[in-house]
Amino acid sequence: MRISRNSNPYGGNQPSTTTSRGAIFKRKVKVGQLLKGRMLRVEQEGLAWVLIGDMELLAQVETMPEPGQWMEFLILSLEPSILLRQLQHGTDPRGSFFLRDYIRSYLTERDKLDTLLSNSLWNALTTPENEPIATYRSALINFLTCTSAALDQFTRVMRLHSSVQQMITASGHGTFQYIPWLMPSGRGVELLISKPENNICTVTAGIILHGAQHVLTTGQMNLSTNPVSFAYRLLLDKNCKAGNNTSRATSTSSNCTCLGTSELPAGAHDILSLIFKEIPAQRRGLDLRA
Repeated sequence: MRISRNSNPYGGNQPSTTTSRGAIFKRKVKVGQLLKGRMLRVEQEGLAWVLIGDMELLAQVETMPEPGQWMEFLILSLEPSILLRQLQHGTDPRGSFFLRDYIRSYLTERDKLDTLLSNSLWNALTTPENEPIATYRSALINFLTCTSAALDQFTRVMRLHSSVQQMITASGHGTFQYIPWLMPSGRGVELLISKPENNICTVTAGIILHGAQHVLTTGQMNLSTNPVSFAYRLLLDKNCKAGNNTSRATSTSSNCTCLGTSELPAGAHDILSLIFKEIPAQRRGLDLRA
């Protein structure tokens, strides 16, 4: 279901603009939320008036229920436009089909943000390679403050990220973080940190290096040591040469131990595909426009 852009959502002759309609709706809901709507009346083939909350909305529907029938919708996106998916009776929104929708949306918007940051921020910085991470984080904050387009895209990514985190939390895998300032030379820089058990937690870091080479770092962090120790292993694309692009991903610190390298597991190319095996590697052709 997609919210119509060209009709009064309240019916009759009440004046309303697309901007105010969207603003009201977005203030009341969030990405990932399930909504129930009641069928009111048919407008024409493929279009119907539905009541969601206290709002009458003209929507495109794939099925045409009888007036008064309740329908369920999953909010996939609110930015750049509102996108809802009608749930068929008995469909579990946590299933693989809807899982792919969520994660594809997040990955697509994250890639757009990474490209924007690479072209407009990271490539313009003249800082040494060993610059503290806090310097890159401050540069990102300043850039977002001064660049409205970047701030809009960052906000869009973080909204989708929040929905992905909810699914990861529900599956018991831990805390998922997107941290582009950690390694500006790469893309898709993310961390997955499990809940500690006996002061030991599992940490997985993912990054896409130049040439679309995926690298995952997975290991265990001992929180009881001082300083905290971390033993990890690099998982690389079969065509990725560890010596060329992963030097900054390794550490010479005495409390960090590299256990060697090995190939990425079959079907895995980043943290999310490592967790949710049903996510396809190719994300081309996704249309996020409502």
